Amino acid sequence: MAEDMDPAATAAVCAPAAGGDAAQSGSAHGRGGGKSGGKRKKPRTYVRYSPEVAVKLCARLARGELLYHIARTRGMPTAEAVAKWAKAKPDFAAALLEARRAGGRPAGTCGPAFTISEEVADEVFERLCEGQSLTAIGRDPTMPSLSTLFYWRRRFPEFEERVQLGMRIRAEVLSDEGWDMALAATPETAYLTGVRLGHLRWLAGVMAPRVFRLKTVEPERGPEVVKTLFRHFGVEVDPQTGERKVVAWCPNPETGHVEREDTPGWRPPAGYGRLPGGG
Repeated sequence: MAEDMDPAATAAVCAPAAGGDAAQSGSAHGRGGGKSGGKRKKPRTYVRYSPEVAVKLCARLARGELLYHIARTRGMPTAEAVAKWAKAKPDFAAALLEARRAGGRPAGTCGPAFTISEEVADEVFERLCEGQSLTAIGRDPTMPSLSTLFYWRRRFPEFEERVQLGMRIRAEVLSDEGWDMALAATPETAYLTGVRLGHLRWLAGVMAPRVFRLKTVEPERGPEVVKTLFRHFGVEVDPQTGERKVVAWCPNPETGHVEREDTPGWRPPAGYGRLPGGG
């Protein structure tokens, strides 16, 4: 595919996507248009699929504009609506991918990364809160690729904080889903439900270890140090009695000095127990 496709060529590619029946060209809308977003977002006006809208969208993408900037324009669909159109209409999906490649922003490839923006960060956070994984978000042709998302996590601490918060909220969602799953279990599905709940418990513990991990994470310990004491033995003659006797010397691991064991008050090193040979 040509990487320098101009808007006119993009429009020609998008035109076949409108060749379907009129009944198939229904309406699609984003999160703000369908379900009520409460006070966070104002309802969006539905944008019905049409060849004209598809051509304008692909042309602007081919010029290098961000999809989230285009979605904020009056009369243009939301990013979620574009994703739904691409899923329902293969011709439009192919034209969309070609337009993004022409604009230097291919999704799911190793091309240039998206420019991070507040709109994109908000969308990633909201999808995480709704239960989607970063892998699923990266597969969406209207979203940055998974490698781009992880680059942002390394590069921008504020974005990483939002991702971590979204994962903790997602863990809460999984916990609620697990409770519903347990309530719906029957004697016939008890084993399968147990397997699923076990994985949900593990997944929630990974995303929110302070809340859902069963075992407290212990700090890593260094390698265990084993100390070996080498005792030295010798034979001495008592100058008074002339008797020969065996004497022993033991190193002190705390001071590093060698001490004679028959010295008054001498004791074996702490933690080494009774030394063989009468020490």
